Amino acid sequence: MDSKAEDVPERTEGTYQSLPPVTDHERDIASRCASDFEKGNFESCLAGISNLYSVRTLDPKVMHNKGVAEYYISGLRKTDEFRKCMNSVCHLCQVSLDNIATLDDVDHCIVYYNHAVILHHLKQYQTALAVMDKLFQYIEPLEENIARKIAFLHVELYLCTQQPEKAYAMLGFIEKNILSNGKSQQQTPDKDREQGHRDSEMSGDVWRPKISQYKARCYLMLKSMKACKREIKNMMNSVGLGPQLVYLKSNFEYLRGNYRKAIKVLNSAPSQTKGPQETGECIPAMYYNNMACIHFHMRKHNLGAFYLRKALQENENASKDVSRTDLSKSLSGLPVFTLGISRHHELLYNMGIQLLHCGKALAAFECLIIAIQVYHTNPRLWLRLAECCIQANKENNDEDRKLSHRLEVVQGSVGSGVHRKLIIGPGITSNYKLSNESAAIPTTSLEFAAMCLRNALTLLPDERIPPVPSEDAEPGKPAHDSPLPAPPANPMKANEVANLRCSVLCQTSYVALCLNDFLVAALNADRLLKQPKLSGAHRYLGNMYLGEALVSLDRIADAVQHFNPDAITDVSVTPPDYKQDQERDRNGEAQESENRGALFNWIPRDVMKAKAIMQYNLATAHAIRGEHEKAIMNLAKSTQVIGTPFPSHIYFLRLYLDLMEGRRKLAQGVIKEHFGHMTPNRA
Repeated sequence: MDSKAEDVPERTEGTYQSLPPVTDHERDIASRCASDFEKGNFESCLAGISNLYSVRTLDPKVMHNKGVAEYYISGLRKTDEFRKCMNSVCHLCQVSLDNIATLDDVDHCIVYYNHAVILHHLKQYQTALAVMDKLFQYIEPLEENIARKIAFLHVELYLCTQQPEKAYAMLGFIEKNILSNGKSQQQTPDKDREQGHRDSEMSGDVWRPKISQYKARCYLMLKSMKACKREIKNMMNSVGLGPQLVYLKSNFEYLRGNYRKAIKVLNSAPSQTKGPQETGECIPAMYYNNMACIHFHMRKHNLGAFYLRKALQENENASKDVSRTDLSKSLSGLPVFTLGISRHHELLYNMGIQLLHCGKALAAFECLIIAIQVYHTNPRLWLRLAECCIQANKENNDEDRKLSHRLEVVQGSVGSGVHRKLIIGPGITSNYKLSNESAAIPTTSLEFAAMCLRNALTLLPDERIPPVPSEDAEPGKPAHDSPLPAPPANPMKANEVANLRCSVLCQTSYVALCLNDFLVAALNADRLLKQPKLSGAHRYLGNMYLGEALVSLDRIADAVQHFNPDAITDVSVTPPDYKQDQERDRNGEAQESENRGALFNWIPRDVMKAKAIMQYNLATAHAIRGEHEKAIMNLAKSTQVIGTPFPSHIYFLRLYLDLMEGRRKLAQGVIKEHFGHMTPNRA
């Protein structure tokens, strides 16, 4: 893909009836101007076009080519002026750049192509892609050089919008119809002479490394590692291990789980001699970001956050360097290929995820709330925002074992002797204070978390409608399984979407329980348990949350069924068929790294402890029904595994059961054993 505006030699077949015919002298001037432009003699080119423009002022092609030459002389900096020129050309042609439907003539294609190039550098990928989709309808009659550039830009935009299947199909079109020299055989001798320098670029072999690079990027997005390995090998044999190939190969090893090898490949990149003003890329920021991603999967989150801070600093420095001469807010003053140099939001996205895994929920929320302004269609990002809110309100369950929480069980005593009475705490049922602010206000409240989770569910495909396979599907390509875009990350495949839906439903049920919205909690937990691909951990939490919601809805008998500890056989975070799905996604290539598992440790980590926690919930349900003997039996089994110090709610239940059963001495024993320091009288 050539990201620069293109000049087109004057054509003899004009479509504008009001224009005078092109003379031989004017045709010679146009040919010399095209030759000067290809050689980089832009001043000479502009001088010739200006002569043509003086006699053909209303010719849109001459006006456009004059604007292109002036744009190149400015070092591709006067983007605003070039866009005004293109609008003037479109006005003469009675078309509009803002309305792609007005494009109805092949002679207008080059103006729209240049418009799409600028949109690409402005990161307006969807708008640029709409333009390219329309241009593709006119690609057959275009000159091969222009057709190739349009096709390559099409591929780049597909990759920028996370559509690797379409990008791969476009690469097949390029190989079959553009680089096969089929079109060049239809060229007239005059046009062959007119193109001159371009003839050397028409050979398909010249573009094979570029094709391989794009194919490798497609395979990486599709996680087709075997095919990607083949393309990387082809590139190494043809062009050697250059900077672009180093980053591709490092990404390849990263996705395979070979993290140390990925670091080694990344560190082998040759030093860059060109700065961001010349390349339009900040290589140091890219390097540090990649190092951060690798260390993230190595579970070195603080080190990853360190690299991301360096990446953000390098990105900021590069943005300042390229805009140092820009004294206005307009596009003019910066080379067009540097307009999209900033990767601020992508880096903030990664930083937020790193900080969340470091346990710094508030800092992570500040990063992700900025990233969501750009990547609001990413359901996974909405889930991460909700997790920030959840973690900010309760970091983990270990808090319940803290002394401050246990002191809430027995808050003091009054009286003396036989008249002494203990003051028992109010319990822990309402430890979250509902917010008075609107749920739409971005704060780390559970109300905002609930809204984020609703957004995530809305963005996920509806699992209730089974997809229908198409009869026209390509062989070897899943007809029903198109990846779900999740910018700035790679698209999510079907198994990833299924896992994400389970996580969202699980978090939704938990948040609803905290907000005392028990019906919503029950509905989402029940929906979670009906998911076809369910990990042991999600099944365990789904039964627990559904049981808790049913208890609060006074459906104790139903809740007891979900609190059955004997039904717990697995608490792993990996679905049973995850490995098989992953192997299928890799086209049969076995995974070379060990199972990654959860990136964030959670409790309970083993089945025995999970059963013990569930037995406590079962004891609570029996206690509410007045079945104190069953409650005492299950609580005893639970405490044998959980270990001391017990969470505060276990003390509440033990004291309650002992007092209800009239076992005063046992209650006193619990108090003396665990709260002996509170025996002095307190007001």
